[in-house]
Amino acid sequence: MNFKTHINGGVLIGLYIGSQITKNDILSAGVFFGGTIIGSLLPDIDHRNSYIGKKAKGISKTINKLAGHRKLFHAPLMYLLLYSISAGIPMKKVYFIGITGLFFGILSHLILDSFTIGGLPWFYPFTKKKFSLGKIKTNSKLEDVFCGILICINVVMLLDLLNITSIFTFTQNYKSNVTQGIRNIIINTK
Repeated sequence: MNFKTHINGGVLIGLYIGSQITKNDILSAGVFFGGTIIGSLLPDIDHRNSYIGKKAKGISKTINKLAGHRKLFHAPLMYLLLYSISAGIPMKKVYFIGITGLFFGILSHLILDSFTIGGLPWFYPFTKKKFSLGKIKTNSKLEDVFCGILICINVVMLLDLLNITSIFTFTQNYKSNVTQGIRNIIINTK
């Protein structure tokens, strides 16, 4: 998948999960959302022609030489281990929320890459076998359609979270929490 599809996957996971776990804390929501966007691009640091690889050429080239593309940096088990380690480190709540967002963004990237023809090595390093859930070729018309669908879902979800529409039922609880949070801010600043 290309970076546009991965960013939209990160936005989707950021809006959905962020609206569920951050309650009425705007800072936490922003940190979580930022983490999902960065995480949605991060695994492709192992490919020098990727969006993030072009931004960090030296790092990307080194990682590609050492690990290759769609191996270590596309290994869900590695990220599960890293997240488990980070969860055990004492830190401020907002940092942990950012790290959680980062890992959810990475997860969205890995799931989306699972729909490509090349697939993903879900059990690397135990096996190099790649599993594919679909037949989408990167930068193909089919990927463009898939990305368009993600964009539409993201727009509708954002409109719903902003109380402009009311399509998704999961946002109703979030809306009441945001409204209560805004009331609390107004009352506390008077």
